[in-house]
Amino acid sequence: MTAHWSESVPWIWSPDWDDTSSVARILQFRKCFEIDTIPVRCLVHVSADTRYRLFINGQSMCFGPAKSTLAEWNYETVDIGPFCTLGLNVIAARVLRYSPRQPGTMSFIRGPIPGFILYSEDLHISTDRQWLCKADEAVQILSPKQSNPALGPPLLLVNEKVDGVLEDCGWTERDYDDTNWTVAVKSTLKSPMVPVLEPRILVQRTIPLLPELPGRFSEAVTHQGTTAKEAGRWTGLVQSDHLLRIGSNSEVSVILDAAILTTAFLELQFQGGAGSKIRIRCAECFETPDPDNPNPLARKKGDRTDSTGVLVGYEDFYTVSATADMHSQIRYEPFWFRTFRYVELQVQTADMPLCIQKLTYRSTHYPLEVTTTFSHFPTNEAAKQWEVSLNTLRNCMHETYEDCPYYEQNQFAMDARLQILFTYQLSHDDRLARKCMQEFYASRRPDGLIETHFPAPFPVVNIPFFSLYWILMVYDHMMYIGDKSLLRRYLGTIDGILDHFDQRVGKDGLVGRFAWDVWPFVDWTSEWTLGKGDFRKLAVPPAYHRTGVITYSSLIYAYALQKAASVSEFVGRYDTAAEYTGRAANLNRAVVQKCFRTGFFVDGPDSPVEERSQHAQVFAVLSGALTGVAAQAVLQRALTDPSFARCSYAMSFYVFEAARKIGIYDQLRERLMEPWRDMISLNLTTWAESAAMPRSDCHGWSAVPIHDFVANVVGLRPAAPGFAAIRFEPRPEYWEKMKGTFAVGSGTVAVSWGPGEPIQLTSNFDTRVKFWDRKGRASMHEARKNQPLIFT
Repeated sequence: MTAHWSESVPWIWSPDWDDTSSVARILQFRKCFEIDTIPVRCLVHVSADTRYRLFINGQSMCFGPAKSTLAEWNYETVDIGPFCTLGLNVIAARVLRYSPRQPGTMSFIRGPIPGFILYSEDLHISTDRQWLCKADEAVQILSPKQSNPALGPPLLLVNEKVDGVLEDCGWTERDYDDTNWTVAVKSTLKSPMVPVLEPRILVQRTIPLLPELPGRFSEAVTHQGTTAKEAGRWTGLVQSDHLLRIGSNSEVSVILDAAILTTAFLELQFQGGAGSKIRIRCAECFETPDPDNPNPLARKKGDRTDSTGVLVGYEDFYTVSATADMHSQIRYEPFWFRTFRYVELQVQTADMPLCIQKLTYRSTHYPLEVTTTFSHFPTNEAAKQWEVSLNTLRNCMHETYEDCPYYEQNQFAMDARLQILFTYQLSHDDRLARKCMQEFYASRRPDGLIETHFPAPFPVVNIPFFSLYWILMVYDHMMYIGDKSLLRRYLGTIDGILDHFDQRVGKDGLVGRFAWDVWPFVDWTSEWTLGKGDFRKLAVPPAYHRTGVITYSSLIYAYALQKAASVSEFVGRYDTAAEYTGRAANLNRAVVQKCFRTGFFVDGPDSPVEERSQHAQVFAVLSGALTGVAAQAVLQRALTDPSFARCSYAMSFYVFEAARKIGIYDQLRERLMEPWRDMISLNLTTWAESAAMPRSDCHGWSAVPIHDFVANVVGLRPAAPGFAAIRFEPRPEYWEKMKGTFAVGSGTVAVSWGPGEPIQLTSNFDTRVKFWDRKGRASMHEARKNQPLIFT
């Protein structure tokens, strides 16, 4: 809902602000007010550019705004009534503003001018000239030049260097002296009689507020000189808040283990330590850097818990004020959440001891209500795969779906397509999915494509294929949710994407070269890590560099055309559906004619037989270019012959789908699950990005076991749009005893089987069930609410 009140309530900011001197700066706002009656309820609507945290009488209320676009800039609504007191109160906000003139964090959009806005119907606290502001000069957001090059491109600039001398301690409290603060002014581009709107159009947040759940480190790790006794002292601190004293003129270092990788706000509370220097390094895992290969993409990782390695990670720095004394209560919390499994704390004291009272964190993720549950698992390995998959997806869901929470926090269309599908298989909550689809829709480009990752503050290098994955994302929403009004909104964008590819079909019937400035990324495959100095040459089959024509381009385009045809038919565009189906058939014929030789598809029409990949065979099966026995032989060869370039963890989803489609899933499942078994053996608690490009230890697109367990083992899939009918193809050979509850569209089904027990499916709504037995025979059944269907 658009904020009508924003027409009369002004955005405010500091009258003296420089947006050019740094990547980002923090501005503090506060307003005192008095009340003689405590309100039962007092809603305030609040937003800022770029990020804010709101306080009432020192108590944190919320943080935001939810990432969005300028045309749909989110505001949050919170009830501050329970936190007000009789007499004097203070409402305050801390705003982190990223410069629109510097790259900065690539997942935060910002407007041309800064601003903070708050509105209340109940109290006279809406933003106006009675608000005061002051720049937080203590915090410096580290610039790209200060970023560790071993970590790769500086895409997430949130780390801080803090000078405690300059901190405004207690500024969110009522008794703080703000006489030296500046009166805030309007921040606007509007002018009387000029038809200019505000740069941001405020709309109500469509997703829930992210919770902040208390968490503790499990223990301190004995590492490189840390004795068991010293580790025990730190473990007492992090587990039970046992005071830990660091003597004067000392230097100590400790590594704390959170047990699993998480995204959280760090909290450090201490006394004394005047002049001490504190360094906080957050890392995903231990690793062994290769001094002969400084390439940040070529990380050397093995057992993630092997403490003989080192922690490579982003760092925050805090210098304690030289005026601090042993009675000073100091609290440090970085503005934005951090991603970590391990945190290394290094403290160097000066002439005064430092007493650490507390070192904890508050986990934050999208509050997805998981409905799909299993009562037990057939093996500990299966239980671990499910647990790690959920943790991976959870850590890649915040205000958007994210590729990785540690390095980028960008919402990519290819990644998000799978993450959304996994969400549907776990929960009835599709709010974040709708937000994601809408944001990519809002990113439409003049050439017909959508942006590769969005929201983003600047245009970015485009990966054309990711626009096709957005079409698959829309198709999934049709099958699992079936909202026709939403699908109709996106039809024009689907047409534009498909037209972009159609314009590149040459006389040979194949998709040809894209514009010079795009990245034709296909997959993180070790055989395709070509090129030095230009990332746009990475993850691309060699044939593209020669001719611009690769087999994958035409096959994934054909596959997307078929899904777009299904969407068009569902909303009544039958002629368009027929056109798209015809285009796909033409592409498949051309690919078979130009790229199929010696019993399989090569990577391009000019490729020697040595240039072969699983990708071409997989999408040939998915698009229907190859069917039947021939498809089985080709795919089975590609998945067992090591000379084929191998699909990454994310692409393995499409391998599973291709194998299932042509009836060889059961023969190949053990082999297909190997990557996840390997990651468990290396003690990962989230699934990594790729074996070929092991930079990230947490990538949502790798949570493929969620889909495999639900859609392949239990065998639940939509048989009609909106889950109007259920396809049920259980595989009891993989799970001797099954009992689980599953989110299905807007309803829930329970599935069970066991030794000597029949297969049963019970839904909490009336529906149709298309049952497939283990011989591939289908039968249709009518399921009545809460009445079990029994299959023998």
